[in-house]
Amino acid sequence: MSPALEFVETEAEAAATRLDDASIHLWRLPYASSQGRAPLLALIGAYLGKPASDVALVQDTHGKPKLAEGDGAGTDGQQLEFNWSHSGNYALVALARGLALGVDIELLDKDLRSIEIARRFFDPVEADVVAALAPPARKRAFIGLWCAKEAVLKAAGEGLSFGLARLAFDRRTDTDWSLTRVDPALGHKDDWRLAGFEPAPGYRGALAWRGARRRIAAFRPVA
Repeated sequence: MSPALEFVETEAEAAATRLDDASIHLWRLPYASSQGRAPLLALIGAYLGKPASDVALVQDTHGKPKLAEGDGAGTDGQQLEFNWSHSGNYALVALARGLALGVDIELLDKDLRSIEIARRFFDPVEADVVAALAPPARKRAFIGLWCAKEAVLKAAGEGLSFGLARLAFDRRTDTDWSLTRVDPALGHKDDWRLAGFEPAPGYRGALAWRGARRRIAAFRPVA
């Protein structure tokens, strides 16, 4: 089953003091595309103890934003890592110390050609599972699978061009999928952790990382 995440209302500066090397902080932010990266920069700034205007991001070869090496180093030397995604009226931001992350959020009512996309880009068994479902369940299952795949690829530092069929999942319940196979370039499937969840009514989210299990603390900003 997907973990039940309660997004607790809190101040970012207060939450930042509780981020350690055994935890991951997951934020759900209200978001509009016109805001660009402003909410992300403000949140990272709170964790770094500096104004958003002083937060500088660079991009890797796949366009994934990150802090320049050393800019997010804590007193323990561990780099602050983050990843973010936005859809509809929300953004998700995941933060951790010394751990690459991948996060994705999607609206469940998006109008998608799920069977066509699954047949073209997914593992054939996954595509068969999606195609066998009735339309309402098919859309939810497809979006859950898409979130899982994208979260893992983002955590691995890969773009969608890496190939969505190079990692495979089994459907567990409704929108929930578990990782069963990864390309050797991504290590072994048992190295990976994946949490699928409902970040808000009508949305699906996924968080992935490679390494030891960590506590997930979920927050939302004070209204």
